[in-house]
Amino acid sequence: MELAEAERAAVRARSGTGAAGLGLADVGQPRDPVEEWEWRCRAQFSSLRQFAFEAGCRLTESDLPLVFPGASPGREVSVYFDPRRARVWKATFPGQSGFGGFGYFTPAGYLRRLRLGNLVFADDVEFEGIWEHREGPRIVTSQQYIQPHPDRFIPTQNEISTFLSELGFRFSEETRFWERKDGVEICDTHNRNFIRSPDGLIFAIDVQTRLKSGYSWEDVIPFRRG
Repeated sequence: MELAEAERAAVRARSGTGAAGLGLADVGQPRDPVEEWEWRCRAQFSSLRQFAFEAGCRLTESDLPLVFPGASPGREVSVYFDPRRARVWKATFPGQSGFGGFGYFTPAGYLRRLRLGNLVFADDVEFEGIWEHREGPRIVTSQQYIQPHPDRFIPTQNEISTFLSELGFRFSEETRFWERKDGVEICDTHNRNFIRSPDGLIFAIDVQTRLKSGYSWEDVIPFRRG
């Protein structure tokens, strides 16, 4: 399922959720009192759970594929692998929706971040559903499995810098983010968030994206791997 559909559901105008949620899709906890932040997250998760019920994508543990071989839980997600579809599944931690260099994300902000990444890096992240975990709801997405290079699948920082520069990004010493003229900023660009394929191409797999205020999605430069 497309991420945009789930993102809209998270901020649907329902019991005040829409108006509150839209204003907080892309910003994090530092801008809001803790109580307000927690309320907004609960409201968006509530809308997402209802949406998943209506769309037939409320998940249980038995719906998930096997844990990705050799993978350990990261800072944001647990990772699984679906060999039949050759896709990597990711489930956020219970009741959480991601954080990083840009701050904490609401559920809608997390989905929007992934949707922007689809544009910027030609990824194909999809919304799989909401996992009704006993400790809290978990957002589940999937993306294409990238075959790693058999000898050196982790790219060097120089290779990553070259790749990002070719996409039009420049590193800002002031913000410590990679920035582009269309208003896109990216962070978490360490080498474990990229994969080098057998043909030497670099793929971003977990880089965080953000569109700066005042810029339009229509202006975002899409990446089309030639």
